[in-house]
Amino acid sequence: MAISPLILLLCHSVLSGAASSVFYELKDLEVLEREKNFEEFLLHVNDIRPSERDRHWKEMFQTMAMGLVDYKIKTKDFTLTTYRQIEQIGRSSAMMNDEFFQLKRSIYAKKYFTECFKKVSLLTEINKIEQEKNLCETELTSFWYFSKKDPELGLDLASILDSNSSSLKQWQFYSPAIKDSIANFYCQKPTVQQAVLKKLYEETYSSEFNGNYKTLIDRVLTPKCFNEIVTPLKEVLSSTKTNGLDKEMAMNILESEGKLTRDELDLYAIVYLLDGPVVGDKMNIAWKKVEALNDSFQKRQKLLDQIKNLPLIPDKIFKDPNLPRNKAIINLFAKNFPEYLNYYGSTCVKYISNSTEATLNVSSSFQCTEFLKAAEATKNPGSFQGTPWISDSVESQYSSIKK
Repeated sequence: MAISPLILLLCHSVLSGAASSVFYELKDLEVLEREKNFEEFLLHVNDIRPSERDRHWKEMFQTMAMGLVDYKIKTKDFTLTTYRQIEQIGRSSAMMNDEFFQLKRSIYAKKYFTECFKKVSLLTEINKIEQEKNLCETELTSFWYFSKKDPELGLDLASILDSNSSSLKQWQFYSPAIKDSIANFYCQKPTVQQAVLKKLYEETYSSEFNGNYKTLIDRVLTPKCFNEIVTPLKEVLSSTKTNGLDKEMAMNILESEGKLTRDELDLYAIVYLLDGPVVGDKMNIAWKKVEALNDSFQKRQKLLDQIKNLPLIPDKIFKDPNLPRNKAIINLFAKNFPEYLNYYGSTCVKYISNSTEATLNVSSSFQCTEFLKAAEATKNPGSFQGTPWISDSVESQYSSIKK
């Protein structure tokens, strides 16, 4: 008598179910460990009852789990399936606090995320790029959530995100290093310093910021880290690449911690005005500092020497010297600090004419030309009422190179 197909199907289902419900014993796991059969071992490692998971079981688990990760790295198996398999092991109660395995897990994860973003960079379809990039970022965020927040790991993950132009907020990855007992070491790194400055900008530009910079510093940084950020903040004040808002933020933070000398305050006030200030209290203070220079030739010379040592002469307002605000600031200098304008004008003449082999700290011939053209007009008594911007000597030199 023939057996019906339905009965055969039922028998197969029962047998399959029985096979899948087979539980391994400790001696079975020991065989798999000797064979280095990582996959089958880890598939059945939890078949052992909790009451029987002794030290021997845990040591085997650790050995095989670490062996699996090493094998996957060696064979360059950085698929999502394998990554999630390793994550499931890493988040288990047995391996969660195992420092050796967690280290292996982190090594694998960094390689996986590097490959994950690399694959995204090879895609061409916009929707697919966004989908896959979002997957990489989601998995990375989840990985970090279930990690020990090791400073080095955080910085490595931040580096991966940064090199792949991720829009994911990265402060959470920098924070452990900044709050660490050796924060002074981490905060010497340029990438960490940039992250700190970015965080400070975000906080001060927030509508919820109450203007208390000292409280802000205490909340965001440790004293060890802040001491390493002082120099980058001063570079913000002296750089021609930063805008008025950046300079104002840096000045407020440094002043709140008493990190600026009187000479530095004078220098940065001048740079602040010449590089395009933000209308407000800081601009008014800087304006008054320049006015006060009128009575002190010695102080003007000291400031001029400091300006000469800057990588670039502050000159953003000379890009359009005839704008009302810019013209007002230039006239302020012409009246109270003429040595600066004359130095800038003479340096520009050398820069435009290539009359010296020395490297000149001028940003561009365009700004030089715009300034010198406007300055030349101030030498014409019939068209200008006020203090000339440059001396007769500089005007004569400029006139000669135009011919």
